[in-house]
Amino acid sequence: MDFKRLLLAVMILSLASPFMFAKKNKKSGVKSSLSEKQAQEKSAENNGEGNGEESEEENGSAEASWQLLEWEDETQRLTLRYEVIIAQRDKRGSFNEILHLETKDNTPQIKIEPALEPGFYRYKVISYNLFNVAKAESDWEDFTIYKAYKPRVTGTTVSVNVNSNIYLDYDNDGIIAFEGRNLFMPAETPDDISFSEYVLQEDKGRKIYPAEILEHADNNRKIQFRFNMEDLDVGKYHLLVHDASGLTNDADSGNLLTVRFKKWMDLNLSAGYTCPVILFDDTFDTYFGKKIFPLSATARITWFPYKRRWGNLGVGISAAYTIMSAQMDGYKIKSNLGMAHLYFAYSHPFFNKRLSLEAHVGAGVTALLGYQFEFDHNIKSEPQSSLNPSFMAGVAAQVFVYKHLFVEIGADFVMYFIPGDMTFGALYPVAGVGWQF
Repeated sequence: MDFKRLLLAVMILSLASPFMFAKKNKKSGVKSSLSEKQAQEKSAENNGEGNGEESEEENGSAEASWQLLEWEDETQRLTLRYEVIIAQRDKRGSFNEILHLETKDNTPQIKIEPALEPGFYRYKVISYNLFNVAKAESDWEDFTIYKAYKPRVTGTTVSVNVNSNIYLDYDNDGIIAFEGRNLFMPAETPDDISFSEYVLQEDKGRKIYPAEILEHADNNRKIQFRFNMEDLDVGKYHLLVHDASGLTNDADSGNLLTVRFKKWMDLNLSAGYTCPVILFDDTFDTYFGKKIFPLSATARITWFPYKRRWGNLGVGISAAYTIMSAQMDGYKIKSNLGMAHLYFAYSHPFFNKRLSLEAHVGAGVTALLGYQFEFDHNIKSEPQSSLNPSFMAGVAAQVFVYKHLFVEIGADFVMYFIPGDMTFGALYPVAGVGWQF
């Protein structure tokens, strides 16, 4: 019976397909034996941090002392051991075998010690069955070992401000310089094994990539970029540098870029002339004999506490007052029309903040005050007044003529409701002056 079992085992091993290993053997990669934290600590040590000394290699390499090579094998339970052959590519592009390694058991991994130097390699795995006979051989798998350098950014300088702030109130060229260590150029060819990748990352997660590199120091301690200013909005950004090996610098004050407005809010005060024109409803035309009332004035205040590159959002209050009167045959009619509205506003500056266009919409109240008839012999009707809701929407433009002094033109449309009596719509063209605080 034991002989039959042994014979059956030999048949199973001989029938095991060698192609199964070749197809399923997938490179999971050359993995550093150091964790990210250990790699950073080793980089700090190599950089001379903590002891005030420079490393032997000026840029501070953070290479691991050994590497772990892993693969997959679906016939692992029928495998006694593995043999690994590693070849290195030379300058001519040819591969030369440099290592023959063997595992002690059927674990599909092997430790490479000392670690391979940065370069381009390939490997293949030969599996041996339980009788220590080679049963399958994988295809060659390519892998690259990059030079590992822990990047550091210790200073950020915006060209127009000579500090780390960008003020959107003013013109900016998007040129920003960063100082530190191990700031390499990006990869230029597929054969580069030491390079850096750069990205500005906002605290909210948005990423912005440089438009171009303007300068780079030969000692890899300074690099200058130009960013597209249209991509930068209010927020805090950190320059993250990714080394070819995967190491990344920490987000700290040294690589912090702050984008904001020098004035965090705007407060516009204006006053001027308006001339309401009744667009519909015959009440005023019937009683006053006209639809235009030139004796009018207006004023408003708008606060913009939320400023972004795409525009400013704010709230405001507007008021208008109109004196209305008409001389008829045998009597005189007079009244006053006042209104006040609370509104939401949006504005956007143009031409280097010399022009600002605004749109606003809101609701409030409109009042007819002292509506009265006057007859001969000093006979007067009882004055009537009413206060009712109204809605407004309008546009305005502010042209800054001197520092914070602006001239304003615009127009508002107002709907006024007297339930069961009248509803009128009026256009309020506006011209005035104002000051921005």
